[in-house]
Order: sequence, then C-alpha cells, then structure tokens
Amino acid sequence: MATKTASTAAFDWAFVPARPGWPRRMARLARQHPAGLFGLIVLVLFVILGLFGEQLAPYPADELSTGTPLQGPSLSHPFGLNQLGQDVFSRIVSGARISFIIAFWAVFLGAGSGAFLGILGGYFGRWIDYIVQRSGEAFAAFPGLVLFLMLRTAFGPNLKTIIISIGIGALFGGNRILRGQTIIERNQIYVEAARAVGCSEWRIFMRHVLPNVLPLVVVIMSGAIGAAILAESGLAFLGLGPTEASWGRDMSGTNLSIARTGYWHVVVFPGIAISLVVLGSNLLGDALRDIWDPRLRK
Repeated sequence: MATKTASTAAFDWAFVPARPGWPRRMARLARQHPAGLFGLIVLVLFVILGLFGEQLAPYPADELSTGTPLQGPSLSHPFGLNQLGQDVFSRIVSGARISFIIAFWAVFLGAGSGAFLGILGGYFGRWIDYIVQRSGEAFAAFPGLVLFLMLRTAFGPNLKTIIISIGIGALFGGNRILRGQTIIERNQIYVEAARAVGCSEWRIFMRHVLPNVLPLVVVIMSGAIGAAILAESGLAFLGLGPTEASWGRDMSGTNLSIARTGYWHVVVFPGIAISLVVLGSNLLGDALRDIWDPRLRK
C-alpha cells in the first residue's frame, strides 16, 4: 500500500506543468497589456536620453549659431533650429535630464510621502487621520504658484527649490483616494481573522493592508510623474524654471509668437516630447495596476 501511494505521488508530480521562465512571463504580460508596453518603451527611451543626453546629442544644447536661425528640419538638424541657431533636437535630449530629475525627486519625496500618510491615516484613524486630512485641506487652499514664489524668493531660483515646491504640491494629491481604499481594506474579513489569531495592528498594516493598497499607489505616483513634468514645464514656460535646457522654456511665449509666423518646429517638437512622457507614464501606471491588483486579473 505504501509502495502504491509513493508511485501515485511520483506519477502526479510528473504531470505538474513547470512554471514558465521570466522571459515567457514578460512576453505574456506584453501581449496582454500592449498600451503599458508602449508606455514603458517611451519612458525607458526618455530616461536613456536623460542619462546619456550629452553623448547622444549631436550638438551642445546651449551652443549658438549651429546653423541658420529658424532653419526647418533637415538631415543635419532633424528638428530644425530655434531663433538663436540652437539645435532643437539637442535641446530636447538635454531637457529630458532636467525634467526627469525634477519629476523623480518630486514624486519620490512628495507623492510617496503623501501616499504613506494617507494609508496610515486611513488605517489607524483618530488623531493621525485628523492631522493628515486637515493638513491636506490647508495645503489645498494655498496656491501652488504662490508657494513656489515664496520658496524662490527665500532660497533662490535653483533646482532644489523647484523640486521642493512641486513635491509639496504633490504631497496630498491622491491622499483621500488612498485613505478611502485603506478604510475599505481595514474592514475586510482577512483583517478580522488576523486580529483573531493575535497579530498586532502594525503587523496587519505592514503585511496585509499595505500590499493590497500598493497597486493604487503605483497608479497615483505614475500619474504624478506626468503632473510633475507638466508643472516644471509650466514654470519654465513662465520663465521661472531652471536656466538649463528645458522643454517648457523652449515653448515659452517668445517661441510661440515665432511659431505663429510659420516656424512651427520651434514649439511642436518640445510639446510632443512633453505629451509622450505624460502619456507613457499614465499608460504604464494603468498596466501595472491591472497586473498587480488580483481583483483586476482575468
């Protein structure tokens, strides 16, 4: 009887299909989420441009008179030249570095901290939730541009000032959404079961509730990346952004007036770069939510 049981167990294990390797799993996810794959490719491409922009750009971003000013797209200048004779393609490549540095640190410090505070307040409630929510209402009533101007006056027009101001603006962006989702998770049966077996509240929060809310955090932070790039571009458009090459600076009012006279390439290509990054971050966030959230899996 023992021999039969052992042989049966061996027979059953022989027909258990092996788990596919990670290349096959990645290929399957790419087929299931083509929009997310597109967003990932766009973001990776612009991150590479940001990291190796100086090596990839055919001309220095601030070099003047690389050709005839306002020259249209050509083989030597694929995106044309602006009114100063600077290569538009080189400025877009160099502007990717500034945009992603600001977006990454602003989202990491601002949206990341705000997401954790929203989840923390939603689970523990009481005075923690009261402080977090009242602080969010106070920041919502304070204009972000005024906050940036105050910080700019106090600390100067540098990169850190822009990162801090955009990060503070993103601090309570998805706070209420995460708070509501955490309250729903807190009242689920698995939380009551964990309490019944003697788990502490902090262990339940870290091991059970937080992982189930993380997919929503990913979606909010991916959208915050696009919003941070738009905020930086808006400040640069107004002349309040960094002095380095920037997509928003290349779409300033002076360039818009030049574009109206027929030199469309001066503002169209920087605008396409901004639109692609924002679209890619949103598509990738939606795909990651569908992959990581078990309630949305098919």
